[in-house]
Amino acid sequence: MVGSSQSMQSEDIWSIQRLNHRIRDILQNERSLQNIWIEGEISNLTYHTSGHIYFSLKDDASAVSCTFFKSANQKLKGFRLENGMQVIAKGGVSVYMPRGSYQFNVVQIIPSGEGALRLKIEQLKKKLNSEGLFLSEHKKEIPALPLTLGVATAPTGAAIQDIIRVSRSRFETVNILLAPCLVQGEGAPESIIEAIESLNDPQFGVDVIIAGRGGGSFEDLIAFNDESVVRAFFNSRIPIISAVGHEIDHPLSDLAADVYAATPSAAAEMAVPVYEDLIDELNDYEHRLRHLLKNHHKKEKERLIRIFKSRIFQHPQSMLDIHRQSLDLAARDLKKETASILRNAREDMKKFNILPVLYKSRLSDFQKRFSIAEERLSGFSPLATLKRGYSVIRDPSNKKVIKSSEDVSKGQSLEVLLSRGRLSVRVEDTFQ
Repeated sequence: MVGSSQSMQSEDIWSIQRLNHRIRDILQNERSLQNIWIEGEISNLTYHTSGHIYFSLKDDASAVSCTFFKSANQKLKGFRLENGMQVIAKGGVSVYMPRGSYQFNVVQIIPSGEGALRLKIEQLKKKLNSEGLFLSEHKKEIPALPLTLGVATAPTGAAIQDIIRVSRSRFETVNILLAPCLVQGEGAPESIIEAIESLNDPQFGVDVIIAGRGGGSFEDLIAFNDESVVRAFFNSRIPIISAVGHEIDHPLSDLAADVYAATPSAAAEMAVPVYEDLIDELNDYEHRLRHLLKNHHKKEKERLIRIFKSRIFQHPQSMLDIHRQSLDLAARDLKKETASILRNAREDMKKFNILPVLYKSRLSDFQKRFSIAEERLSGFSPLATLKRGYSVIRDPSNKKVIKSSEDVSKGQSLEVLLSRGRLSVRVEDTFQ
């Protein structure tokens, strides 16, 4: 046993806390176990005084403990969980450290029947968002004064009546063009798309479009979560306002539209300005413009008066007098500077009058030196020796000077150079 204790001292022994920490880190860092959806039946439900909700989710074969913290469950907005309720929950796996048991931390929960559809819409939302359909840079501005308001909604619903009432109360002469369509049920997506495309036809001159309905349940809004409808909102050439009328559930058309409103009435208020406000604004502009023009006219008049009274305007010749005087001064300075340069140049030229005398003197010296050198060279010249009666004998073939009788042979032709001319001779005999 002693030996066993000593051998264990060299091992890395973990504490329980360290083990649980390690397991928690592994589970929380495993991306496939985070931000996932699970489905099951609620059991062992407890609403704690802290605001947290604890329960289990079970299916036919297994169960898992769940925590729904207060910071996350505030989004339920009146929806209360109950035992036996079938739900879909979104969250991630973690570990409860004191017990060393794993649990599922819930961040979102929805009833199972509605949940599958909401999950599908959530997946579509991510897809369209990744394509850039919801980016603010694609949003078009709503015109300040639309002359024609296009409406895509049901012709008999409360939405069109609210839009007409609000629009006409704000601007009585606004033109309202209705493109009737189904807003729920079978064929609604195709009908909505056709209405939006019709209002985009340039022949109708629509300035802004309101598309939507007068509220309803989550199921009633399904058409406005249809992918084709959402793309129709995004592709609208004319600025479009989504007005579905459901403050809790925002359909995807709200995100794809240029602007969305909580109700059709609010959409009409966004699209149509108040006539009286426009008149007041125009009157304000007129007043400010008149004031600005009056001040501008006054300033320009005063400026002209100052110009007319100025000496330059009354005697424009005075402008030339200043420049003429400047030219006279410049000419005088130039003349003076030129005379000074010429005078200095003449003084400098006087220094060179002695050059011819110096030239003749130097030339005479060089001539004498040349004559002496010439005489010395002549004394060493072979030509001078020839003039004294001497001659030079050389081999005509290689021009080599013959210095000894041993250098020639009997019968050999030689060349004799004289002071004047040369001779060609043949050797008859040689003597030592």
